[in-house]
Amino acid sequence: MKKATLLFIALIVSFAFINPQKSHNQVKNVYNLSDGDHNGKDLTEKKACTLCHQPEKKVVGPSFKEIAVKYNGDATKILQFLEGKSNPIVEPDEFQYMQPVIKQLKHSTKEEREAIAKYIASLK
Repeated sequence: MKKATLLFIALIVSFAFINPQKSHNQVKNVYNLSDGDHNGKDLTEKKACTLCHQPEKKVVGPSFKEIAVKYNGDATKILQFLEGKSNPIVEPDEFQYMQPVIKQLKHSTKEEREAIAKYIASLK
């Protein structure tokens, strides 16, 4: 039942960012902030990370603090994961449910992903 719930949430998050009736450029704009704000905390909310993760407590996925501890506060390693360049070290058995979100983060700018990684790492 837990896996079905996680899969359902991952699908909802994925569909929240993609509308098949939009052009590629319109979809891409969902990920780019018009005000140039690259604050990691704000980005975790705007990119829907907080649907499954909270700063201090486990919701569907681990808390950002738990992630920061597992990655030893290393924003570079967190960024590598967010960019799909490394395997998960926090709840790897549940990673399948986050894969659609990781794919969507590729539409974000490098600066946005870096800001998210730095914010998460700062919570160690």
